[in-house]
Amino acid sequence: MRLHGKKVTEEDIIREITWLLRGDNGRDSLSVSDIAKMLGCSRPTIYNYIKKAVEQYHALEYKDGRVLLPEKSELERFRQFDKNHEIVNDPLVEEWKQDLLTRRNGEPISTWKTRILSVESVCNTCRINPRDLVISQRQTEKILKNYAEMYREGKAVKRPSGAKKISDDIRNIIYQKVQGVRDFCGFHGLVWKRGVGGIMSQKVPNHAKYADKRLTDEELEQADMFIKEKWGLDSDVYRWFWIGIETCARFSALYAMNLDYTIHVSQKSGKMTYIMTAHEKKTRHIKNGKWFKYITRPDTQRSIDLLKSRGGKRIYESGQFRSCFTAKISESMKEIYTFLGKTEYFDSHPTHALRHIGAHYWLAKKDYNYGLVAMIGGWNTIDELRRSYGEMPPEKVLEMIEDDSKSVQIQLLH
Repeated sequence: MRLHGKKVTEEDIIREITWLLRGDNGRDSLSVSDIAKMLGCSRPTIYNYIKKAVEQYHALEYKDGRVLLPEKSELERFRQFDKNHEIVNDPLVEEWKQDLLTRRNGEPISTWKTRILSVESVCNTCRINPRDLVISQRQTEKILKNYAEMYREGKAVKRPSGAKKISDDIRNIIYQKVQGVRDFCGFHGLVWKRGVGGIMSQKVPNHAKYADKRLTDEELEQADMFIKEKWGLDSDVYRWFWIGIETCARFSALYAMNLDYTIHVSQKSGKMTYIMTAHEKKTRHIKNGKWFKYITRPDTQRSIDLLKSRGGKRIYESGQFRSCFTAKISESMKEIYTFLGKTEYFDSHPTHALRHIGAHYWLAKKDYNYGLVAMIGGWNTIDELRRSYGEMPPEKVLEMIEDDSKSVQIQLLH
């Protein structure tokens, strides 16, 4: 016999059904029909176990042919999850957490905490317990639709330590919450087909929407001069901006990046390149997330060496806490974008925009060799680079159209 996909005894099943009928531990009691759906069996089977619970285990009581259930007040039905009532103490969440922490060959997935907090937010907002999410697909979808409505109305419940402002990008918020709920449900045997639409969709929001975000060579020159005049070449802002572009690294990888490098001198041109490394948590399942990065600009190299000569270990000198540093560097990046007349995406993603700028920077330098730039910038697939970061600009397309020798390359890109 199995319960939530795991082998159990008859006593375990009777205990589970009793728990569901009574609504123990602050949970609403379920009907026989709901329990049957949740456990994937027939109503007669549930009634058979109820009979055994009454006659053999004395776990329930009958009166006039009906099971006696205690009445509960509103306060008893639901208790909000918080630091004093941790959601991970719920048996179903506890098992799921253990799986999240060991899923990658004994190692945790990087978003394990976010997924648990997503389920917690849904439960607290909709005033339900985790078990309510695994009764049926229809009920789970209804819960998430209610959550979306309450979030839009500013009624979502979150941890006090979370962001104070309700995000306007509801698609990303719901995507994140659905990801957590689907993972939780899937672990307990309730799954949705891949590619499903509606509230349960896991199509990445805004995917491939910003592949055209770039800075032209002229704008890069203007930015370089602006940074030198305002902060100087030997500044955190200069290193963050240009190392961010030349490495195409994500924020966490940039923040953890050290100043160590090896030097390669080209036998053809004599040009010097600093070979550095960055560790990307998002791709740590590929080569442990380690990517080689290539710093070719002399001014970027000089800025690195100036800090290194003072004993610097990271690519920034600031000794602020990460949250303070993030706020300060983000404001500096926004100031640069404002100077260039770039808003919207650049302002809302001040550091990640450097990854987009870097993609176009390298593609332009390497004649849109997507395979090479994917390796330089740390994209696992050429398609992801092309679709989400490096859309070929119209002037380059026209150049290739007019040059018959490059027509084959255009065909390959599509």
